[in-house]
Amino acid sequence: MHLSTDFPSSPTGADTKSTAIAGELNAFLKTAQLETTTYNTSVDTLREGLVAAPQAVDATDAAGAAGIEGSGEVYTI
Repeated sequence: MHLSTDFPSSPTGADTKSTAIAGELNAFLKTAQLETTTYNTSVDTLREGLVAAPQAVDATDAAGAAGIEGSGEVYTI
């Protein structure tokens, strides 16, 4: 499940303390957005792997079956 990358904007203020708090909050929100995007990309990669794994098993089984089918001798009675 993807996480939302939409975060609220940080509050602003005119005094120096509010400006410092807003700067820290903006840095935090930027990092949170980056980490959430990385997480969502990982989820997509995991989903692709879960889809590809059974397909790889099927392909390997088919190749093995073809090898076995062509490996025996044919006897005519």
